[in-house]
Amino acid sequence: MEHPILMTGGASGVGEATAKMLVARGHNVVSLDIKPSGNSDITSHNVDLSDPASIDAAVAKLDGKFSSLLNIAGVPMAVGNELTMRVNFFGLRYLTEKVWDRIADGGTVVNVASIAGNNWRKRRGFLKELMDTKGFDDGVAWWTANEAAVETDSYTFSKEAVVLYTMLLAGKGLSRGIRVNDVGPGPVDTPILPDFTNDVGAETMQSMIDVIGRAAQPDDIAEAMVQLAEGHISWLNGQHIIVDGGLMAGLSSGWRS
Repeated sequence: MEHPILMTGGASGVGEATAKMLVARGHNVVSLDIKPSGNSDITSHNVDLSDPASIDAAVAKLDGKFSSLLNIAGVPMAVGNELTMRVNFFGLRYLTEKVWDRIADGGTVVNVASIAGNNWRKRRGFLKELMDTKGFDDGVAWWTANEAAVETDSYTFSKEAVVLYTMLLAGKGLSRGIRVNDVGPGPVDTPILPDFTNDVGAETMQSMIDVIGRAAQPDDIAEAMVQLAEGHISWLNGQHIIVDGGLMAGLSSGWRS
């Protein structure tokens, strides 16, 4: 029998949509989320990704192996810079390392990054220092010491970190056939879209949406998550896959004057 799929953020937004699609395709899904899930078809455990002790407690409740790990949960910059880093990167990394040995050989990991992570190479030096930190608290201490120096906002930096971490994990997974990729959405119509709009400004957000005609719906991103979780493209590994309806293509090539 196939191992279940472990995910974070299954209670709402992209995570909720992904969980529903996976269940419809016959998968057993275990979700870790700070909010309770209304989906009785999945197994849910409470976790606060900003707190390593909470992650430890949640992992202790898990049984057996998993065919895939989907790191979907995330927060906007409105929650504060340190909390943004704690949830979007440090918690993601800590959980992944805690369950790495329980991901089945030949399995998959899919991280949710963002188009905000596209320009990670601009901060390659800072990101390498961050990747070299050991453990949750060491990472937070590094961020506290370097927050001003990185010269970008905490959300962007957290997602750039996810992109690079995805690449590093892809190398780590080679010996066990575990493929690791990330999905980079643009604007998505979820309950936290207003927070992102406040972060970038209403005019900027609307100009991005206007390039392609609408914001993504959670199902649009979930489709990509499911395909990557199931591993249908066998030679795809270590990639930052932009799933934005053509937004970045439009901005780069000048669809709109």
